Parts: sequence; structure tokens; C-alpha cells
Amino acid sequence: MQKIRIKVFGAGWWFYMILMFLTLGLVTYAGKDLPFERKRLYLLGISITEYLILRLYKFALKDIRDDYNYYNELPCYLCNQSTILCIIGCLTLNRIFMSYCVSVGTLGALLALTMPDRYNRDQILFSKQAFGFYGYHGLLVVTCLAFYTLGLYDPKPIDAIWPMLMTFVLACIAHLINMFLRKTGLNPISNYVFTYDPDNAIFGMLYKWWPVPLFYLIPVLPVFGLISLIAFSVM
Repeated sequence: MQKIRIKVFGAGWWFYMILMFLTLGLVTYAGKDLPFERKRLYLLGISITEYLILRLYKFALKDIRDDYNYYNELPCYLCNQSTILCIIGCLTLNRIFMSYCVSVGTLGALLALTMPDRYNRDQILFSKQAFGFYGYHGLLVVTCLAFYTLGLYDPKPIDAIWPMLMTFVLACIAHLINMFLRKTGLNPISNYVFTYDPDNAIFGMLYKWWPVPLFYLIPVLPVFGLISLIAFSVM
């Protein structure tokens, strides 16, 4: 029997999507009646587990990809940053961090799942790479949305400004890291947050329209802000 491969909107892809939503339902059901402080610790445990899965996935890549470069696996992508901010959000209950996780963390993970880079397209359903990429990003969606579904964070429309500003700041930091790694030769193709020529359909279209590293992403910011505003208004 030919091994099932994951293609966006194909059977294998929907397997991971359904598993993601079932996990969100299970996490919410298991924690919804806990006292507030125990909910926070409960989600903190999930957030730490998610981070450990991310690190194991990144470590396993050295046995999967021939072009493995440690400096290309630093936690500098938006999804990786969201993973860390989930932990910080649980520890501090800071509205800025939680709003970022619920909006950009969720949106970024869904964007990765629907438009995977070339390394994660056409993966075998139960391969290490598939478990790492689709499993990690699916759990990120669960963790980010759990701030809302567990009642730890009550979104307000005014909060929509923070995800937009934080995305800009984190993208600038990522671009500085890209420039440093490229200039020093530590990673000549460093491209965190895809601030250079992106391997992504939407970002690729923007880059062709305005081929200026980092700045071509500026049109994305108001879109993130608008999506956050709409989502926070109906939550």
C-alpha cells in the first residue's frame, strides 16, 4: 500500500486538522471547571510541553535534513516566538502577551499549516517531519486559543493594536538576526520570519510587488490588526 502523504486540504492534512480541533476540545473540557489559578498552571504545563516538543522537533531535524544548520533552527520564527510567549503569558497573565498568542500565534500557526514551506510539503503522514511540523503547529493553535477557551483571557477590541505592534517589533528583531547570521557566515541563508525572499505564496506575492527585505511585510501588519479586531470583537 502506498504511504499516505500530506497535501494541503488532502486526507492526511485533514487528519492533523481534525486531531488539532479534537485536542482543543479535550483541553478545554478537561480544564474548564478548574479554579482560575489551577487553569493557569494547567495551561502553563501544556505550554512548557509544547516548547519541549518544539525543541525535540528541531533537534530531530539533524537526522532528517541534509542541509541542517543549528543557526537556522533558533526560536526566531513567529510561531516559535509565540511558543515562548505562551509560557510568559501563563506566568504573567499580561494582556499584551496573551492577545498576541490568541491572535498572531493562532493565525501564524494556521498560516504555516495551510502554506507550509518546501521542506514540509508532501510529507509522509506518520513521519518524524510530519509529527514535528504539523503536530507542533497544531498544538500551538490549541495552546494559543486555550487562553480564551479556558477563560484566562477575555479579548477586548482595543487589544487588537498590541499583536500588530508586537509583530512589527519581533520581525525587526528577526531581521537583525538574519543580517548578523548572513554577514558572519554562520548561516548565509538565514531568513527568520521570511524577511528576505519568502517561501510562501502570499508573502512571495508581496515580495514581487515590493522586493525590499523586511519592509515588504508592512502590508501584513494592518491585515493582522484587522483580523485581530474582528476576532476580539466577536469573542
